[in-house]
Amino acid sequence: MIKIEVGGPQATVELNARKTLDGKLLIMDHEQIDIVLMPEDNKVVVFPKDITMEDTYSTQSRFFEYMSDKGIVQRSSVQGGNIFNSLEGLIPESKQSNSLQAAVYVISEFLKEESELRAVVDKYEQELEDYYLKPPDQDSTELGEVPQAAEKGAMRPGYYYIPLRYRY
Repeated sequence: MIKIEVGGPQATVELNARKTLDGKLLIMDHEQIDIVLMPEDNKVVVFPKDITMEDTYSTQSRFFEYMSDKGIVQRSSVQGGNIFNSLEGLIPESKQSNSLQAAVYVISEFLKEESELRAVVDKYEQELEDYYLKPPDQDSTELGEVPQAAEKGAMRPGYYYIPLRYRY
């Protein structure tokens, strides 16, 4: 864990981050994406983790939408990076404060919101799985409880179901 002070005594954030040899900051708190801050280029780049999931791009897009809404990334600069599945955006220079420290703080806020969202999604998925695997008594029947009948369902026995064939 790296502790980064943002704006002096105004705020302190804790992130699972590393500093590279060339001075870039790698933030790896998110389960789907890695975030790289490039101070020399005033740029933020987002890479998917090793396993790309179906909603990785939407997470990246949500990240840049959040950063743009907070004024950290120029919305018009967001584009695909030169590495497959990466997105990048420019951080404008700030006249009032250190723009990179502000970016770190806003990234930590995004990660906090994402973890809360992920907790809700995980809880829903667990409840759905429990519902299917252990349904309540009112939504299930025991074996043999359904009475037998000669004809049941939509497909009656004895009919041939041949798909229609069209000639061109």
